[in-house]
Amino acid sequence: MKKALILLMCILPVVAMAQQGDENDTKTHAVYLEIGGGSTEVGVNYDQRFSKDSHWGWRAGLSFAYSGSDSFFQESSNSTRAWAVPFEVNYLVGNHRNSLELGVGASLGLYNSHYTLVTFEDVSKETFSDYMAHPEKYPNVSGASSSDSGTPFYVLSYNEAKSENCFGYYLFGDIAYRHVARSGFFFRAGISPALNFGGKHGVYRGFGNSFENFSVIPTLSFGWAF
Repeated sequence: MKKALILLMCILPVVAMAQQGDENDTKTHAVYLEIGGGSTEVGVNYDQRFSKDSHWGWRAGLSFAYSGSDSFFQESSNSTRAWAVPFEVNYLVGNHRNSLELGVGASLGLYNSHYTLVTFEDVSKETFSDYMAHPEKYPNVSGASSSDSGTPFYVLSYNEAKSENCFGYYLFGDIAYRHVARSGFFFRAGISPALNFGGKHGVYRGFGNSFENFSVIPTLSFGWAF
């Protein structure tokens, strides 16, 4: 019995120190790669708690997104490239290993849109005939003619490639499961709703053919906590 008490007295301090060490090992910083979510497509983010024991924190990063035939804006474009800065305030429900992340934030960025400007010009029969005979003289031009109305007319359309930079924004949220391993491995997965108020600068993340102010996309992150 005496030996058992001595052994127990030796074990208890070790267990207490181990528990204290696990508490002190709380990781309050993280760097991670985000796919979807507040980054829309892909981005690198830095995350930090406001204090060691706080469930509140924030994150900010740099994201890149590309849209082909479908535009981020109401106006259609051939393609759009976006560099943006997502910023979010979040709250963790649970412990520092496994938690539910609830966050709200905004993404502000520069959107470079490439589109084709089409202009039309009524031309004479001679000019139209010259276009038909020598199309190499009229690059990026297409023509049409008609005599259905009794009076023939001839039209040339000029296609000019344009590029425009525009400020864009959207508000977003995060509802995600978040795991931080003892080794420092960081993982999160969930959904990210987004909202804009329309207008020229409101960004739509749904990649659909019709413009909407609200969208929901998934979010997945991998990184390192420290």
